[in-house]
Amino acid sequence: MDGLKVMSYGERGNPDEIYYEAKDEEDLHWWQLDTICYFVGKDDKSKIWRWYRDHVENDQWYYIEHRNYDYNAIDDARLPRFERYLRNLKYAFPSDYFKKKVEKYTGLMNRWYLIPHWGYDYENLCFIEISDSKEYQSDFDKSEEPKPETIIKVID
Repeated sequence: MDGLKVMSYGERGNPDEIYYEAKDEEDLHWWQLDTICYFVGKDDKSKIWRWYRDHVENDQWYYIEHRNYDYNAIDDARLPRFERYLRNLKYAFPSDYFKKKVEKYTGLMNRWYLIPHWGYDYENLCFIEISDSKEYQSDFDKSEEPKPETIIKVID
């Protein structure tokens, strides 16, 4: 009734819930702009990844490795979307807000690494690798992927 609540109207049988509750009109406008920044623009998916998942055998992934690559990550599809979103925020929001978002999304990018792998280049507005660590398998298996024995082909 006050116009400051964004509702999620129980899609597919879920109950209605408040998705975001703004403090005032200005807060609501900033939230709307942040939401627009997340969805507007085209992701840059032209980067070449070092390891590509090829197929599964006996519940284990097998990989193809490229000798020439841009990123040393396995295949985190979030990276282009996160970079685009953060670039949009850079020009629309105050620097302290932008910095907080960069920290949050760098944390998300490093979620599956025992040693942080990703940093953020504030000058070029993109994620950069800060270590040679690899993603770990799961919360129950901390072994890194890909294991050397699972790389089936190396491509120049």
